[in-house]
Amino acid sequence: MNIKKTILSFLLSLTIPVLSVLYLGMMLSALISIIAGILRTIGFEQIKMSIWHGIDLPIALSIPVSLVVSLLLFKGSLYVKRSITFCFHNLFSPAQPPMKFK
Repeated sequence: MNIKKTILSFLLSLTIPVLSVLYLGMMLSALISIIAGILRTIGFEQIKMSIWHGIDLPIALSIPVSLVVSLLLFKGSLYVKRSITFCFHNLFSPAQPPMKFK
């Protein structure tokens, strides 16, 4: 086996778990963001949303801001999923057979 292929396989096998955890974390954060926006709009005062340190977000903007944040997280997670698919494809693709000349 080629040393370059071995090193590449090793690095891809380390990359896949890291990207998987990132993907799941982004999807979970998107879900939590939507739930927090809805709960804050309903009246849960324990959930705080702020734009900057000391500047609280108005309650009427909780759902739109949480939807924008969750949309950004979801779009980012799609790129991470594409990277995971690329790593799987390169890791488990069969070795190219040597070319035969006629």
